[in-house]
Amino acid sequence: MLSVCAYGFAAADSKPAIMLDGTKIEAVASVDGGIIYLPLRAIAETLGYEVQWSEKDKRVFVNKAEKQIVIDLNDNKITANDHVYYSYCTIIGDRTYLDADFFCENFGLRLRWSEQNGIIQLGSAKENAISIKTIKEASEHDYINITLQYPQIDGLVDRAVQDSINSTFSKKATEARNKGLKNAEEREMDLASGFAGSPNRCETYLDYRVKYNQKGLLSIVFMDFQYTGGAHGLTEQSSYTFNLKTGEEYQLKDLVKSDADYVSLISDVVRNEIEARVKEGTLPEYSIAPFEAIREDQDFYLGNDAVVVYFQQYEYYPYAAGILEFPVEFSVLKGMLKADVL
Repeated sequence: MLSVCAYGFAAADSKPAIMLDGTKIEAVASVDGGIIYLPLRAIAETLGYEVQWSEKDKRVFVNKAEKQIVIDLNDNKITANDHVYYSYCTIIGDRTYLDADFFCENFGLRLRWSEQNGIIQLGSAKENAISIKTIKEASEHDYINITLQYPQIDGLVDRAVQDSINSTFSKKATEARNKGLKNAEEREMDLASGFAGSPNRCETYLDYRVKYNQKGLLSIVFMDFQYTGGAHGLTEQSSYTFNLKTGEEYQLKDLVKSDADYVSLISDVVRNEIEARVKEGTLPEYSIAPFEAIREDQDFYLGNDAVVVYFQQYEYYPYAAGILEFPVEFSVLKGMLKADVL
């Protein structure tokens, strides 16, 4: 259930400089295994946030106006206003570092990494004028614990569009709950028939991330973790990208021009990235199935200056590889993207 970086880059470990809105900050980033980590205090204080550290509790408090964030280094738990989730935190020297997604999602930043000159460019993004509230539901049953967190948006002029989008998110939570209850019912039947199995309860844990909230588009990723009593649970990732004006949910083909061969282009990017990750050791040399091409309706979300395609656990690599994500930068797709999309 621990969410690390949304996606990494195939690159050697390094400590690039950081530019924030055109000004160099005094701390450096850290790139480890292709994943970018950024210093919390240096960036937050530059953006006008107050940062406080509790040595006793091993917690960091980040506050500014309507945004209150608590980072618990004991268990990597992030509490951002009403949303509680887990993200990898680490101490480098005497500084707290978090993955780049934390900063993009909580501080409204956009990131671009220029590997040639060793600089990470951070810039403030103009986000949509909406608010996002986290709905929480938690329940305990005889054979299962269920925890659900899902978003509800507010602020759209068209209330019908807003209600439709919120209904989609609520439905996702209902589906996760029902799946968990079904798992628990089947496990109860197994136990009644004499099957021993694991002594642990089943578990359902649904959470989400806001990946893109700009230019009239909203891209949300859900992580649906289900534990059914085996050696480990499984997480299924899903995503929704909405046009906030019309309420249309975009598929991958809806982002590109009708004559664009986006399947070939994105497949080449993914194939090259897989080769790079295998070479640097972040992916094993063996796979469950060889990658050939993405589907026309490949799962995707809009991320930090990129369209991110992803593959489920066990789709191409063993469980330990997790959910594989591959960013395809907007600049690479520039000639293919529709003018009114991005």
